[in-house]
Amino acid sequence: MRIAIVIVVLATLALGALGIAQSDLSWPLAPESLVSLGLFGLALIAGMGVLLLLVTLVAHQGRQQRSLLDSLDAQRRQQRSLETAQLMRHFVHQAEALLEKDSLDPNKRSVQRCLAVDALRGNTGRGDPNYHRLGRLFEWLADEADEAKSDGARTRLIDPVLRQYAEIAEQLCRIGEADEERLAAFMRFQPQPPKVSDTVAQ
Repeated sequence: MRIAIVIVVLATLALGALGIAQSDLSWPLAPESLVSLGLFGLALIAGMGVLLLLVTLVAHQGRQQRSLLDSLDAQRRQQRSLETAQLMRHFVHQAEALLEKDSLDPNKRSVQRCLAVDALRGNTGRGDPNYHRLGRLFEWLADEADEAKSDGARTRLIDPVLRQYAEIAEQLCRIGEADEERLAAFMRFQPQPPKVSDTVAQ
């Protein structure tokens, strides 16, 4: 805005100087020349005032538009955060409901332990539809986490849930009910295995 005002003032001064140079005024000024020069000066000042007013109005309108866009963007972010929070609650509800199935041993709350119990019963557990549903549910959450990478607010809502279920996600990959690449968002929260050098040192 300041640059536009400076440009308008300089353009007005340049136009005034050009007009005086082209008028071939002689000094001292005759009364009729003085009147013409006064009218010319008033016209320049009026034109400059109109241009400055337009510049001010355009700048004000631009600020209002930016404020409106910022407000709408903030509302969209808030709405996305609310939707994400609801989705996380829904995910936890669905995951807990599947983990509480009798076939998933609700007392032990571990897919791997459940498989061990099933193996003792002669069942590998791989055909259990609850494992398949749980795997698809985890893959859905991993996709949501990937989409939210650029949104810090959504990521802060999703990451705690990823940490909470990271171990079960790894177990689902181990039994072939989920793809490790699809669950990369979960896998980054898995504890890193000890290095070979550390194992040797112990």
